[in-house]
Amino acid sequence: MSGDMRTEDKEAVAEGTVLVLGGSGYLGRAVSLALDAAGWDVVALSRSGTAAAGRGVRGDVTRHNLGLSGDEAAALRGSVTRIVSCFGSVDWSAGPATALDLHAAGVRTMLRFARDCPGLGGLVHVSSLLAFGRAEGVVGNRELYVGQTFRNWYEYGKYHAEALVREARDLPITTIRFGPLLGPDPSGAPLNAADGLPAVLPYLVQGYPVHLRDGGRFPSYAGDVACAAELVGRAVARPAAGATWTWYDPDLPTVSEVLHRLCRPWGVVPKIVDWPAVGRLQRLVAGRIGLPKALLDYAEPWFQIDPAVLSALPGGIPRCRPGYLDATGAALRAPDADLQGSFV
Repeated sequence: MSGDMRTEDKEAVAEGTVLVLGGSGYLGRAVSLALDAAGWDVVALSRSGTAAAGRGVRGDVTRHNLGLSGDEAAALRGSVTRIVSCFGSVDWSAGPATALDLHAAGVRTMLRFARDCPGLGGLVHVSSLLAFGRAEGVVGNRELYVGQTFRNWYEYGKYHAEALVREARDLPITTIRFGPLLGPDPSGAPLNAADGLPAVLPYLVQGYPVHLRDGGRFPSYAGDVACAAELVGRAVARPAAGATWTWYDPDLPTVSEVLHRLCRPWGVVPKIVDWPAVGRLQRLVAGRIGLPKALLDYAEPWFQIDPAVLSALPGGIPRCRPGYLDATGAALRAPDADLQGSFV
């Protein structure tokens, strides 16, 4: 990575309180750890109430006052100087209830809560590059709706949430877009292969083929979760109201490369083929053979991102930890990893 935040950033946040919404999630845990190390007083809100760093609070972003009692909500509003929004499902097969009730309704609740925080100096909204859906042409930081259609409800939910955030011009919001995040959990928690690109691993490690156009040799826009947390920390320390940042691994690993490196701990070379007939067959029998059907929607090349978005990041481009893709596979192979029983 590019290193810790600058000394003046640490001094600037020494007396601040950050509310991390979704603090028990994969990115939320990494963000909480990074902010705590930088000197913030971290309050991590989630349905479980657990926290990798700082204080855990049980709440629900889809409910009034974030699911807190009146006194709890009032006390939190009075102390919060920053909010980080990194809640939400990362399930590409999520239905409309999850996409809209969680992503959209949760954002509305967050914005109402933020408007009642008298000391709020910045809000960081974590969005997804998949909000571009089936966008055509080159997209950058300014674009959001470019006439795209969406592969699934997850993509639409992320798009709708970012659209709501863009409309909230009265709040000091910095939006950060990430692609699929990988890497060992900085908190040491076991990884879950149920969602995103790793969800195809149980199928690949058993030697079955997966169809990807051009053998998957197109960008995945993946990145290291620790770098993503670092970038969120920059936005918290130095808010850029109204700005949109985009980050992914500057080495641009392809979908094929990601899957090959995730499979290495099993000693398996994944069978990735460019056979449309295989793709059609897999769509028909995906549920019966254990192949996540949602992943088949990403068998074609994704949108094109203007490479200038990385140069626009303040403080330089975060560099991923060496070997983070291989380390992700190793973490998923560990005995305590979720879905370990599927990897046989």
